[in-house]
Amino acid sequence: MSFPSLTKDDIQTHTAGGSFERGRQYLADGAVQALKQTGEHTLKAQVQGSDVHPYLVAVQFDAEDVTDVECTCPYHEGSWCKHIVATLLKAMDDERVPKTDPAAVADLMNGLDRDELVSLVERLVEHDPSLVDQIERECNRLSGPGETI
Repeated sequence: MSFPSLTKDDIQTHTAGGSFERGRQYLADGAVQALKQTGEHTLKAQVQGSDVHPYLVAVQFDAEDVTDVECTCPYHEGSWCKHIVATLLKAMDDERVPKTDPAAVADLMNGLDRDELVSLVERLVEHDPSLVDQIERECNRLSGPGETI
């Protein structure tokens, strides 16, 4: 993984209030789960917060810096939340973040019927509307030449 070399100070400059310290505590408590590299420049994790369901964190990066972050928590103050902090601290600590195995995803999807797959795609698009273009391209590619959606 070519994750940028961040320091704790680098992360702290993007936080406000007590987000950095709370993120460190989340890391110490083992709240960061399922940290994976899902693309060449993307990390994703689940972070167990105060809600029953874990929050989903996505981090985009290039060779030099973190370029974008997202979290499903309600914190939207223009700075990084504690879940993002915990994820980045874990990525710094883990020299080898596992990559998502496409075959494992295919195995999961093979167990779903058509309606469940459609529902899954709808929820994914609701969470990340930018997927619409990619889904349209793939559907057009799969439907063959001359047929477009």
